[in-house]
Amino acid sequence: MPNVPSCMTMPPPKQDAEITMELILKSLPVLEVTFFSMNISNVLGSFSPIERFFLEELAENKLGIIGDNMAVAPEQEACIRRMIENMRQLQGKIDARNIGRYLKYDVLSPMKTPITTQT
Repeated sequence: MPNVPSCMTMPPPKQDAEITMELILKSLPVLEVTFFSMNISNVLGSFSPIERFFLEELAENKLGIIGDNMAVAPEQEACIRRMIENMRQLQGKIDARNIGRYLKYDVLSPMKTPITTQT
C-alpha cells in the first residue's frame, strides 16, 4: 500500500537524494496492516446490494423516493423533491463535462448518493 502514508513504518525522506530501494521497502507497511487498510477502504467505499439512491430510474425505485416507512410533512417532502431536482441538474452538468473525457469524473456524482435513512 505505497499510497497510504498513514500506514508507512518510517517517515518519508526529506531529500530526494536519500531515497533508495532499501528505504522504500523499509517504509512499506507489513502485510497485515496492508490487508486491513485495503479491506476497510473496500468496505467503506462499497454500497449494499439493496441500497437505494436518490437519483434512480423509476423502474429501479418502485416505492418512489418517499416510501411508506417515512412520515414526512408536506414541507419536508417539497424540500426533498427540490433537493432531488437540484441533484438532477448537477448530474446533467457533470455528464456534460464528462463527454469526451478519457477519465470521467464520478467520485461525488449525485447518482451515487444513497438514501441512508431508508431500508
